[in-house]
Amino acid sequence: MRVSVFGASGVQGAAQVSALSLAGHHPVAVSRNPKPTSIDGKEIETCAADFTDTSGLKRAVKDAEAIFLNLPSTSFQPADTTIAAAKAVGEAAKGSEKKPLIVFNTSMPVPDESKGIEAQDHRREMRTLLREMGLPVISIQPVCFLDNLLEGWAWPPIRDEQKIVYCHKPTLDVSWIGLDDVAQLMIAAMTRPELAGRNFQVGGSEIVRLPGLAQRLGKAWGRELGVEFQTVEDFCEKIEAAMSSRSGIDGAVLSEQMFRAYRWYNDAPEEPFKIDMEPVLKELPAKLSTIEEWGRRHRPDVFNESITGLDSARACV
Repeated sequence: MRVSVFGASGVQGAAQVSALSLAGHHPVAVSRNPKPTSIDGKEIETCAADFTDTSGLKRAVKDAEAIFLNLPSTSFQPADTTIAAAKAVGEAAKGSEKKPLIVFNTSMPVPDESKGIEAQDHRREMRTLLREMGLPVISIQPVCFLDNLLEGWAWPPIRDEQKIVYCHKPTLDVSWIGLDDVAQLMIAAMTRPELAGRNFQVGGSEIVRLPGLAQRLGKAWGRELGVEFQTVEDFCEKIEAAMSSRSGIDGAVLSEQMFRAYRWYNDAPEEPFKIDMEPVLKELPAKLSTIEEWGRRHRPDVFNESITGLDSARACV
């Protein structure tokens, strides 16, 4: 299938382009400034398009049978701009002769009813907007990303102190999922157009608490890892300090939204980070990796390497 992947220059989109190519599909990597790339010696088709570029978006979806839609987090980007981007992609898809199925990666859990968390509300608004345009949309809604552990805000204590520091309470059960597996589930979704209109909360193959995560990754990485249960308050203080210096970001507002989100993740009776994947995989058949398998594929070559920056595209809010 020919699949247009929006956000292909980000880590989530790049994983989807790779998975599509390896599965024998024809991905079109869509981004503002695409770079030539190849996977296993196969050149990947690219398309340059900005979300405000109507003609570019039309070119990007031309002849596509499916669209993988990845959009910036509204925790770190203006919401109006991102919602407008979703609408622009929808208009391009609506005008396409093949009327492609849109597989929307929300990059976070999106409950059916609002929890007062704006980033979730924006994702729900985008999803509704696309469907009200008459487009077939399957929503893939992943929980906590394993790949977050390699980001600048989570990696240093693993590297320097041999411990995972995360904003999870000791009793929190989490269905950690890798970006490769999100891509596999999206591929499964695109082959099931009859599922249009459905929303799927998705996680990984294992449900673990933080010590279980550390044990599995420690085995994959050949070292013993400890854990530290970071409080929501401490996490939000550090996020506010890190982001307040960035232009256009109100650190206090961001911190308040993060506080609501992580309180909900930790304390909600519906346990949003705990996903029973058995029924999901009956409808979206895919082979999911274990945490240890993910760790072996993403083993840091040098444990003193420096990873800096905050990749908001991976963040769960």
